[in-house]
Amino acid sequence: MKTMKIAVIGDLHYPALAEEYAFIKEDRKKFYANFMERFFSIPADLYVSIGDLTNYGLKEELEEIYAIIDQHQKPFVQVLGNHDLYGQTRHEVLTITQQKRYRDISTDQAVLAFLDTAKEQDYRDCGGALDPAQLYWLKGVVEQSGSRPLIVFGHHPVYDTTIQSDQEFRCIHPRTPVWDVLNKKQGPGLYMNGHNHCNSIAVREQWNFVQLAAVLDEQTARIIDLSDTEISIETIDLYDPELQKSAQVIGHAIPHFSLNRQLLGPDSDVKHVIPLPVRKAQRV
Repeated sequence: MKTMKIAVIGDLHYPALAEEYAFIKEDRKKFYANFMERFFSIPADLYVSIGDLTNYGLKEELEEIYAIIDQHQKPFVQVLGNHDLYGQTRHEVLTITQQKRYRDISTDQAVLAFLDTAKEQDYRDCGGALDPAQLYWLKGVVEQSGSRPLIVFGHHPVYDTTIQSDQEFRCIHPRTPVWDVLNKKQGPGLYMNGHNHCNSIAVREQWNFVQLAAVLDEQTARIIDLSDTEISIETIDLYDPELQKSAQVIGHAIPHFSLNRQLLGPDSDVKHVIPLPVRKAQRV
C-alpha cells in the first residue's frame, strides 16, 4: 500500500499592521516568509493549517499570507479557526481563500475530513460548534470510511480530550454531539486540533486526539505518516534563533494574542503511534 504524509501547523496568527505596532513590519516579513518556506520544504503529500491562520481574519491578512502560501505551489488546506472569522463573514473569507467550508477526501489509504468549528464574528465566545448540517455530513463520512483510517482536522478540540478542552471556550461546546458521531467509527480514528496553544495527546476509546501549540510560541510542524501498518505522528523542529527572536517580537506586540510558549514537552505529547489492523486482501 502506498504511504501518505501530511504536514500540519498549529495556530499561525498572521497579523495586519495597525499603526501602533508598525515597528514589527520587518520581523513579520522575515518570520512568516522563513517559517512557511521551512514548512513547505518538508516532504509531504498535503499541507494543513489547523486554523487561526490569521490573527483577525482581515482581507489584508488573508491576501498577504496566501501570497506567501501560493508561492510554494503545494496542496494546502486551511480549516477555519475563530480568529479567521472575526474581521469578515465566513462567505467573504472563503471567497478570498478559495477554500471550502468543510470537506472530505477519500483515498485508498484513509479518509480525511476537514471541519469548520468556528463561530462567525462572535467576539464574546471563541469556543467551537458544528451546525446540524455539518454534523449530518460528518456522520456520513464516518459511516462511509468503514474500516479505513479516518483523520479529522478541526480547529477546536472535542470536549474533555486534549489539555484544557474541559474548559469554557476551549473546545467544541459539550452540548454539540460530535463525540456521538465520532464514536460510531469502526477502527481507529485520529483528530488533529489547535486552539489551546499547547501540545497534548489524548486517547479516548478508538480515537486519538492530537493538539498543536501555536507557531509563534513554538516553531514546529507535525508529520502524519500513514502506512499499511500504522499512523505515526512526529514533530519536526523548524526552530532557529533568528526565527524565534522575530516570533517573540511579533507575539508581544499584536493584539488578540498572548504568547504562551510551551516547551516541546514529553514524547507523550508530541509523538504518537496508532497501530492499524491488518487489512484483508481483496479477492480478484
